[in-house]
Amino acid sequence: MSVRDETVHAHFRWYTPGPQPNGMQATSAGIWVIDQHDLECYLLDPATGHTIKQFLTVTSHSSGITWDGDALWIASTFTPIELFRYSADGQELRRLPTPGASEKSGAHGLEWIDGTLWVTVPPSATTYQLDPATGAILRQFPAPGNRPHGIAWDGHLLWVVETSHRTMTGYRLDGTAERVLRMDDGPSEGPEPHGMTYLDGALWYCDANTRAVCTIDIP
Repeated sequence: MSVRDETVHAHFRWYTPGPQPNGMQATSAGIWVIDQHDLECYLLDPATGHTIKQFLTVTSHSSGITWDGDALWIASTFTPIELFRYSADGQELRRLPTPGASEKSGAHGLEWIDGTLWVTVPPSATTYQLDPATGAILRQFPAPGNRPHGIAWDGHLLWVVETSHRTMTGYRLDGTAERVLRMDDGPSEGPEPHGMTYLDGALWYCDANTRAVCTIDIP
């Protein structure tokens, strides 16, 4: 099967309140964003970026966030290199070990699909499907490049960002690549995709360097 390769343009939306956003998850309540610098978890209005609520985490260099229907999962990239589960009001519920982590770094992207937790891990350049009850690896496949970051599920494909290459690769859940989106030169506000989520027919991403949130339409 050939991979559909496309060049796409991103559109700037707004800036996050935190200084270095590094993970995003769209929900019916708003878009959750985790910041790798102030370690705050923000719930933001998708239309304006205004803060609905926020709480401080005990993660380190946080990167990656998702919602399992009842609670949030947040990746702590530096020590403690673990996957944290938090209630929406900021109560820590539990932790899981990060697969494929090195001694210094762990996961960068999280997504929840049909009762399982999906994780991208740069040290191993791999995407994992985990049993959220035990942390056991159910499936894994190579991530694109050596700097995989945010991941997003659109109901058909699991999109994985490669930040250095500025690409998003859409995979079927068996690990087969189906589409590759290559960003053009714009926008200047958010040229480097980090965290990512899916909402209303578009991939939303945040740039940890500029605080920009941008969208890419994927018809």
